[in-house]
Amino acid sequence: MLEQLKKTIQAHGLLKTGDTIVVAVSGGPDSVALLHALTRLRQEFEYTIAAAHVNHQFRGEEADEDCDYVQHLCQELAIPCFVDSIDVPKLIGETGLNPQDAARQVRYRFLKQVAGKMGGAKVATAHHADDQLETMVMRFVRGTGVEGLAGIPLCRSEENIDIIRPLLEVTRDQIEKYCEEQGLLPRQDASNWSDKYLRNRIRRHWIPLMREENPYVASAAVHLAEVLREENDYMRQESMEKLALIIEKQNENTIIIRQNDFLMHHLALQRRMIKLILSYLLKSDIKEIGYVHIENIRQIIGDTHPAACTHLPGGVQVHREYQRVIFSFSSNIISIPPYIYSLDIPGQTYISEIGRVIRCYYGDRDERKRLAEGTFAMFDPASVKGKLYVRRRRAGDRMVPLGMHGSKKVKDIFIDKKIPRQQRDQIPLLMDDEHVLWIPGVRRSRWHVPKKEADVVLYVVLESSLL
Repeated sequence: MLEQLKKTIQAHGLLKTGDTIVVAVSGGPDSVALLHALTRLRQEFEYTIAAAHVNHQFRGEEADEDCDYVQHLCQELAIPCFVDSIDVPKLIGETGLNPQDAARQVRYRFLKQVAGKMGGAKVATAHHADDQLETMVMRFVRGTGVEGLAGIPLCRSEENIDIIRPLLEVTRDQIEKYCEEQGLLPRQDASNWSDKYLRNRIRRHWIPLMREENPYVASAAVHLAEVLREENDYMRQESMEKLALIIEKQNENTIIIRQNDFLMHHLALQRRMIKLILSYLLKSDIKEIGYVHIENIRQIIGDTHPAACTHLPGGVQVHREYQRVIFSFSSNIISIPPYIYSLDIPGQTYISEIGRVIRCYYGDRDERKRLAEGTFAMFDPASVKGKLYVRRRRAGDRMVPLGMHGSKKVKDIFIDKKIPRQQRDQIPLLMDDEHVLWIPGVRRSRWHVPKKEADVVLYVVLESSLL
């Protein structure tokens, strides 16, 4: 076992000469063997080693005895030992977490605290080849993708702390043999023999059957996990690069991609790009996002209908408006209430509901040369009778566009111009007492068009807020 441990450390660069290591020690065979083996290597590689033990308060006196055993072992090995006792059953009652998740959370929190006290030490856990096999089988049964089948990584970083698994290529049989050869008497956790947990059932009943077909199935799982991990890393990098090229807009709460560019990519990259987007928005908390959700999003993106929408766990909404796909939190969808304002002519009117200003003034025709296209409309002052208004669009609104004699639904005008549905209520309509005169940036009506010989025209300009 010791030679395999050294080989794994060196082949994968898990440790360097002079490193400081915090070993997670439960008192069981795996962690005791890891701690003992690293102490045998510390003189050769100048390691600084400490142990960390958490009493989860699940097993009463047995857990206290485990703690005493670990502290006594550390004294024998001349290794500092950090111990904490945490009421995990109470935490479960307060949070609703399952026992394994709750225990894992408090354990890793404590390990990272100890690593910080040791000056940013690496944390070593005693996961081994049989753990890898059990994890892969468990994830397969529950449902997973390539990332899940890649199993337990040899090394990962969390909050700037490296967490390493030097025993991941060592089998349980090798560990037990090492403990026997070194005269170690580790503790045994009776809960490991209970069929209450899926992992235990896999370990006790499924894997023995697999070993009848292949005695080296644990090593086979390690090799498969390594291949999958490397291929997964490559695909992740490839999907990140491709995704960066199709993003139109990105902030903390929203990512917008171009539909046609997305659809050009291979199906495998499409799925991964979707997961990357959701992982970014949900801060990597995508446990509730499954295969069905990903496929639903792909269907929405590829659909020929001009618009579609779906809601996901975590409050994320995915909707497509023509050639744009918007991933955002539902709470970020702005609802514009109905409004109507009478315009000051000349003067300016602030529309608080959309945060914009309408400015009206008289000027000559050359004035238009300094205004941005789509932000203004010109009207014949003599033709405009009564007041002008701006308001939010309403169901059934119609307009007679310039160049036409018949009216057209405002909704259809938005559709023709491919204005996303979420943006339509943010565009005000300019009205007189009878007609829709102008949809800023979209279309102008045939009403009140200035005569060519007119020297002075009425300008209506949509501007950004003055606030």
